[in-house]
Amino acid sequence: MNNTINHYEETMRDLELRRATCLQELTKLDQAISALRATMTVSQPVTETVAVHIAHPSDWKQKYANMSVRWAILKLLAGGGGPLGRPMKSAEIAEELTGGGNEKASKATVSAVISDMVKKRQELERQEVEQSEDGGYRLTETGKHAWNAIEHSSKYVNRALSATTQ
Repeated sequence: MNNTINHYEETMRDLELRRATCLQELTKLDQAISALRATMTVSQPVTETVAVHIAHPSDWKQKYANMSVRWAILKLLAGGGGPLGRPMKSAEIAEELTGGGNEKASKATVSAVISDMVKKRQELERQEVEQSEDGGYRLTETGKHAWNAIEHSSKYVNRALSATTQ
């Protein structure tokens, strides 16, 4: 009986390792997609903004669940932001985050968190988000570094792993 339990534990560790490897691969794919989106150019000038929503697999409906609103904003904007990588307004960010499973991301909360990310952190010379000319928001280099550090932290990885096992 004890030998069987040891075998199950070994199998479980192997499966968890394989899952973690797959999550890392998905992260790399997301980063490659984001990089390609950022380098893509439109052959004709865009004269009107068109809302584009890309259909995500059903398991992505919880993409922003189990994380703070700040982390979710960093993750969203690090992934390219709005259509064609354009900056996003706070209402658009709130809509994406709530659609991605973050129940705390009301318009008021997102607006307050963005304000903190722009103003208070600016005083500390760690501004993570900046406002564009059209009123949308995009990550600064500091924000990109912050998300990279968060994404590779054990706290984030453990939350991502626990979310996939529920």
